[in-house]
Amino acid sequence: MVILEEGRRWSVADFRDGHPIDRFAGLYRDGGATVALGRPPVVLPIGRAVGGTTVVNSGTCYRPPTHVQQRWRDDHGLAPADPDALAPYLDDVEETLQVGPVPPSVMGRNGTLLLTGATGKGWTSHPINRNAPDCVGSCQCSIGCPRNAKFGVHLNALPQACDAGARIISHARVTTVLHRDGRATGVAVRRPDGSALEVHADTVVVAAGAAETPALLWRSSLGDHPRVGRNLSLHPALGLAGRFPEPVVAWEGVLQSAAVDELHHEHGILIEATATPPGMGSMVLPGYGRTLVRRLADADHIGVFGAMIADEPSGRVLGRRLGRRLRRPLLRYDLTRRDTDRLVHAMGAMGRLMFAAGAEEVLTALPNAPSVCTVVELDDALASVDPLNLHVAAFHPTGTAAAGSDDQRSPVDECGRLRGTTGVWVTGATVLPSCPEVNPQVSIMALALAIADGIVTAV
Repeated sequence: MVILEEGRRWSVADFRDGHPIDRFAGLYRDGGATVALGRPPVVLPIGRAVGGTTVVNSGTCYRPPTHVQQRWRDDHGLAPADPDALAPYLDDVEETLQVGPVPPSVMGRNGTLLLTGATGKGWTSHPINRNAPDCVGSCQCSIGCPRNAKFGVHLNALPQACDAGARIISHARVTTVLHRDGRATGVAVRRPDGSALEVHADTVVVAAGAAETPALLWRSSLGDHPRVGRNLSLHPALGLAGRFPEPVVAWEGVLQSAAVDELHHEHGILIEATATPPGMGSMVLPGYGRTLVRRLADADHIGVFGAMIADEPSGRVLGRRLGRRLRRPLLRYDLTRRDTDRLVHAMGAMGRLMFAAGAEEVLTALPNAPSVCTVVELDDALASVDPLNLHVAAFHPTGTAAAGSDDQRSPVDECGRLRGTTGVWVTGATVLPSCPEVNPQVSIMALALAIADGIVTAV
């Protein structure tokens, strides 16, 4: 088995010694500035490294909610998502990743403030489960853990694959899937130095992510299904900051440490304590120039919460007509009115949590009211918000080659086979039929294991 990765292999020494800006620029596609065009435009960070996004994600590990598994099974015919069938794979993933809740010793005050606010509101909350058993709270998950404490697949599944005989080739961008007479014959690869090679195989597994997979299929003349590139979900998200009288020092602790799920099932809103170093999260601070500098000087008193919503699959990957000439995908994503309303609802909920936790001021990043000091002021600001003024980011792109039993809706069948070609399988976030409603790495890995078992049986 040969594993091809466009990105490079990063070592813990790179994470420990490299400058944060260099690490950020190197670990993400487009230097972390991938954008989905729309109203408003949405920033979408996508990891690119041996180990994929697991190298740079927060380590958050949720099982997909049971109702999501049932929806994938019943509405889309994705048989492996049946809760009873998927449970052993979920157990396997959690064991491999060594998943456990964030301990109080490393949570950091940013997380405890969220839990305090939830208690004050009478809302359900909990420490987040993560794949970081040796975490010391350095808050650098998104630019590579300097202690290798976060167990991304570069530290477990990939070494296990190599022990079983696999070979990993990094700096290897797959340009096309090769095929003849309806059967896969391998892949063509290009290296950064301009050299090219071919890997010949009668079984090809495409796991290039929801943005890159459609482009690869189109370049390979394999993306004829009308739903390739459609059905894009992005987990839209935004943050809110609060200024507290006592120091928070949000960057000391876990990047994502605690969650409030009071609004999750009914409204599709998941609120998490999400902190980054000030230079990476300063967009929530009001002003610019000297005003911003003054705010940054007070950064150790700032707490940050984030919320993401379970969106409707309203986006798509553009470029099908370009076919083999498509070098990189373009994304289009417009928030629906329903999803915009939920983002505004999420801002109101986060602001209330901050005030309940003792915040003196809430920073909204809204031009009409960048700072509010009461719930009434917050509600007034949100009542007239212009969706174009929301600073929306997005994470967890899914669904652009959805798997399922309906050959009209699903480019990939329920076992992971690309329809219309023998020997091409698709896995990863691309095949999830709809938004997983939670951070998806456990869902993605469990379904990948189920598809892998099918491949072994088939070949």
